[in-house]
Amino acid sequence: MTPLLRPVPRSARDTARALLAGMEHDAGQAGFALEPGQRQAAERLAAFGAQLTGRRRTLSRKPPRSLYFHGPVGRGKTWLMDSFYGRLDARKLRVHFHDFFRRLHAGTHGFETGNGTAIQQSVDALLDGIDVLFFDEFHVHDVGDGMFIARLLRTAAQRRIPLVVTSNYAPDNLLPNPLWHDHFLPTIEAIEEMMDIVEIEGPTDFRRFPAAGTAPAKGSAAFRSGRIICPGTPRQLGRLGLFRPAPSQSRVLQPTTQPIVVRNSDPDVLWVGFEELCGGLTSTADFLVLAETHKTWVIDDVPSPAGSDSSSAPSWQRFSNVVDVLHDQDITLFLIGEGPLEWDIDAPDSDHSALPVDLARIASRLSLLGRSEHHGDVESALHKEETAGS
Repeated sequence: MTPLLRPVPRSARDTARALLAGMEHDAGQAGFALEPGQRQAAERLAAFGAQLTGRRRTLSRKPPRSLYFHGPVGRGKTWLMDSFYGRLDARKLRVHFHDFFRRLHAGTHGFETGNGTAIQQSVDALLDGIDVLFFDEFHVHDVGDGMFIARLLRTAAQRRIPLVVTSNYAPDNLLPNPLWHDHFLPTIEAIEEMMDIVEIEGPTDFRRFPAAGTAPAKGSAAFRSGRIICPGTPRQLGRLGLFRPAPSQSRVLQPTTQPIVVRNSDPDVLWVGFEELCGGLTSTADFLVLAETHKTWVIDDVPSPAGSDSSSAPSWQRFSNVVDVLHDQDITLFLIGEGPLEWDIDAPDSDHSALPVDLARIASRLSLLGRSEHHGDVESALHKEETAGS
């Protein structure tokens, strides 16, 4: 009888080569080749993966050093993370920034204070049973969020769980508000101590200018199918299968604690005005809950970013969070407004102080949407449509 041959365990070098080859294959399938900066990041990920899986074979308690990838928007950070995540054989969890806080806050409702705080118990529950945590779109603009991040990093270090992080910010630029930045310096020092900092640079924002032959990123097809519509005439909307709801279709939804008046809500489409969605006290938790039940969103009466003043800053930050959530959850998004709906503003200055801090990321994501626009006078366009239909 021929003896049964057991597979020979791969060496760390073989594992790293296989992971790197897998990411290169995924890039080829998507229609592009890794740029030098992307390839360097892929090599770091492959080495990390080899050490992580080897740790399990050798029962080593020493984890690989965490990785912090940062760079301008659209350079492929999330794509690389997702490709690597899909090929890594490990107990793993991937969270987006907003999803992390939803999990954290939801978890606190299930714990009684006792041995440790509810927040600590929630962080422990998040990290239970995993070898590595992937954290996409890492950013800190609020001192309260910074406290939770500090708790997560401290607990992950104590439990020897490494992180793979992507961010548009170098660690020194996190929590940029000068009123609070000094409070976050100890956490920045901890990030730099426990993580290898890798910058992914390149001349091209691939969301705006994809390489020839590039296929849409996996998981973004629905978001990419949305459109920015100006000024939102009946003919423009009708061509897209959209019809403004009648007043009788209005509903009041309460996804978490805040009621939201929407113009229509059915299993397929959520139709809501910009002011109703972003002008009140809604939170990212509301947007996450609504994204679970509505796979197409229509946001109507979107104001022109160019005409914003400081009083509208909270509304634009909520809008920024909406775009983040819908992009990450791959929800189809239609934005309707008289326009101009352009977010390509060089930098927030005194005239654009209302716009979100992460304007570049939001502009990059909205550039994925198609456009339906009437150029010229809005009233003239409306008149022409009415005449054509009479």
